Amino acid sequence: MPPHRVDVPQTAGGACVITDYFDAIAVGDEHVSMARTVTETDIVTFAMFTGDWHPAHTDVTYAESDPVFGGRVAHGALVLSVALGLVTFWPQAMKAFYGIDRLRFVTPTRIGDTIRVRTVVTDKTPRGDGTGVVTSDFTVLNQRDETVVAASLKTLVTERTGVRS
Repeated sequence: MPPHRVDVPQTAGGACVITDYFDAIAVGDEHVSMARTVTETDIVTFAMFTGDWHPAHTDVTYAESDPVFGGRVAHGALVLSVALGLVTFWPQAMKAFYGIDRLRFVTPTRIGDTIRVRTVVTDKTPRGDGTGVVTSDFTVLNQRDETVVAASLKTLVTERTGVRS
């Protein structure tokens, strides 16, 4: 893990995923977020916000009788959103969330599960405009170290030479 930068803000998410300019980020850099427990309130609030009231998330009787899940599960998009909130970025260098590739919801997340995120930088691609795309393996793990979400996360990061005073 790269040394902690004094000027990188620390938030509830813990150490930043993008901790430096594009030039200083290395393939293999790894970061692990703090953890957060997914609650029933999270699920109900997410259903209200999105309008996704699928009974696998919101109806105890339906969910418990479903042979696939056997109980209520969090929305995949909720788990992804919470996970993205657990990782933080140094705003002076991170310009944009560039995208997600190969997104998979591997294991259901249930009420009471505690999740954390592990990222590993797998690629850097300069764009020639003072920025570059950093690609990271993005893995959401529960308290049993089971992968619940796996994806390839892309961020647009400023090169040190691209910084304008």
